[in-house]
Amino acid sequence: MNSLAVTEQMLRDLEISLAAINNSELISKLEKDNNALGKIKPKECRAEAERVIGALKKISPDVSRGKGNIELSEDKPTDYWLGVIWALADLQWKIGKEIARKWSQGSNRFTEDGFEAAWNSYDPHYRNPISIRSVFKLAEKFGHSVTDTSTKKPATPDPTASPLAILNRFSLTGSSAQMKKQMLADVFAMEGIAILGQWTTLYAAPNTGKTLLALWLLEEQISAGIIDGGKVYYVNADDTYRGAVHKIELAEKWGMHMLVPGHNDFKASLIPAIMEKLANAGEARGVVLVLDTLKKFTDLMDKTAATAFGVTAREFIAAGGTLICLAHTNKHKDADGKGIYSGTSDIVDDSDCMFVIDKLSAEGNDVSKAHTVEFTNKKARGDVSSTAMYTYVKRTGEPYSALLGSVKRIGNAEVDAIKKATERNVLLAQDEEIIRAILSCISKGVITKSELIKAAMAEADASKTRVKNVLERWTGDKYQEGQRWAYKAGEHNKFSYSLTTPPSKS
Repeated sequence: MNSLAVTEQMLRDLEISLAAINNSELISKLEKDNNALGKIKPKECRAEAERVIGALKKISPDVSRGKGNIELSEDKPTDYWLGVIWALADLQWKIGKEIARKWSQGSNRFTEDGFEAAWNSYDPHYRNPISIRSVFKLAEKFGHSVTDTSTKKPATPDPTASPLAILNRFSLTGSSAQMKKQMLADVFAMEGIAILGQWTTLYAAPNTGKTLLALWLLEEQISAGIIDGGKVYYVNADDTYRGAVHKIELAEKWGMHMLVPGHNDFKASLIPAIMEKLANAGEARGVVLVLDTLKKFTDLMDKTAATAFGVTAREFIAAGGTLICLAHTNKHKDADGKGIYSGTSDIVDDSDCMFVIDKLSAEGNDVSKAHTVEFTNKKARGDVSSTAMYTYVKRTGEPYSALLGSVKRIGNAEVDAIKKATERNVLLAQDEEIIRAILSCISKGVITKSELIKAAMAEADASKTRVKNVLERWTGDKYQEGQRWAYKAGEHNKFSYSLTTPPSKS
């Protein structure tokens, strides 16, 4: 059968028909009109990707390799795997390989080398290559129409129906009672941060404490009986062996599941397929899946891979699952000094809720240091907090359980004081060199204002204006508020400076 070339203009002309009929009907029409059939490849877009993924959900990848064809004449074909791979390769989509890989990973026979060999064996110049139409027809053999979402209604409207009838066909009015039964209660999986039945992504710089805080927030809800620990699955894919062991001990204590790649034959790459299976089997409802960190499960810098992950995640959420992802910010800050998420915008666009976690301060010494972090909401679908603050104390030599036990939520009354302290510490750091120069000069007996400014200018190699501003900024007798020297007025209104005494440590 000869190939039929379909130009972009022809595809645009046919888009009106595609609103009412599916691709197989369009192909039949072209066969009659042109007496020849060629391949009409769906455009690479989210709608078509969801359609292809929907077809693959009806088809098991756990079959023999086959010879690259799909024998549709058989009642139950069993050797079509390579045929499906080649059909997906034939689409020539950027996302096609990722879709093929994730589908194939649903089988225990999957190996990365075998998949790569199969994908690379596709010959686009073969005179009659297999197309995605065969995959759609195979899906219909095993299930329902590839765009069907209900076993009770046809997947597509009657092509002869009026536009108003088509709109009425898609209306959900009258379905609220049934849909309400599937709706999860507005319950927090993480208090104020993550709602059950939503996809929440938490971004933070490395060593901010995002894993610590995620575990603490989950344990809080499990201990309170708000969520079922037996349905929480924490995938710890970014940890040392020792760190994983400590967290598994905690998970055992809480009755929560901990998954670690490389153990019990588990791989991070299996997660998308597992999410699909949970959704398809009706077992996603109430499951809380935590992915730490997200870069282990998809390529955040690759728009195609991130989009494919988003399609799978949305199916899992739509089926009642809860997804919480931990990810990194990049090295830059926004205009407010807050972290900026790393990667493409697709994950943020697809998430229901997104927070950025910033470390506000780390006060103490090498032995014990108190850290303060702030969650800032950047996207919300629900009544989550706009901001939330937590502190934790890291002490040298203490176990992870002690670090977890040090976490505290900061109330609204404390927030302003902490923010002021953070701003003060930033200024102290900026002025540090001049502060040292002024302290040195006062210690040497230079105590009048004019002489002190002149001496500090020379020692710090700074301008008069800069030294004068620092001198005035940190004048006072409240050491804990950053004030480092005080003064008293003498004769002829001359100021005499002395060092402010630090508070006693006793």
